Amino acid sequence: MKRAGKSAVLLTLTMGLLLGTSALASSDSAVTVKIGGESAAVSLLEGSAWLKKQGKEPEQPLEIASRVFAGDVVRTGNGSRLELALPEGSFLRFDENTSFTMIASAYQEAEEIRSIRIRMLLGKVWARVSRLFKRRGGFAIETPTAVAGVRGTTYRLNLERDRSAMVKVYDGEVEVRRRMIEDRPAQGPAPLKTPHPVAGPNPVAGPKAVTMEEWVYIVGAMQQIDIRADGTATDPFRFDIQADLDDWVRWNQTLDRKHEDKVRELLNQPKTE
Repeated sequence: MKRAGKSAVLLTLTMGLLLGTSALASSDSAVTVKIGGESAAVSLLEGSAWLKKQGKEPEQPLEIASRVFAGDVVRTGNGSRLELALPEGSFLRFDENTSFTMIASAYQEAEEIRSIRIRMLLGKVWARVSRLFKRRGGFAIETPTAVAGVRGTTYRLNLERDRSAMVKVYDGEVEVRRRMIEDRPAQGPAPLKTPHPVAGPNPVAGPKAVTMEEWVYIVGAMQQIDIRADGTATDPFRFDIQADLDDWVRWNQTLDRKHEDKVRELLNQPKTE
């Protein structure tokens, strides 16, 4: 598909999906949600959720069509659920008592590049990632010890209070890797000091075995990986589909099917002059 055609389809699908999702949130009255290229938008909200702007107090309640930008911290209340629509056609859903930081939400239509990144602080997230960008840009959800990055798929992640996490993939593949310590900001030059005695050279330790601090796994469809609190992980393994079907999973799968039906409906509409 040519670039112009792909962009047009993307915008159509985004608006169509948002119309369908908003209808779920407000009975029969659909609400059009406009998304900027540098933000996400609340497309569904059950219960209550709040947003805290970077460096600002106090929290502010979220509502349908509220926008979330990089640096914003979001949390959901007890018995609440939230869906964010992203500018390139993906969706993120968050269960009750979940909190996260939006690290990046960028979409460049002309170059067909996206950069989506959230940092989970606690709770559950479900990601339905658009396949329109298979080679350019990134989409990642990170925890204190791991990063789960994809290009087009459906998966979920649970982060517990002890920092242990679980990733389950339902469609496509997810690369899950150890999250390394972030680089510290560059330091300026050290202040000048008055002359003073300098100690002589110290012996340098010889070579030693280095433990494997970084790991990477490709987790396929219907596979699970568990990340322990210390940052180590299990090998991916196949999970029991029937045992997995709790209320959270069923709710997300129902919404996903509604989105798929909306896409098929849009694609089957006759062309207008």
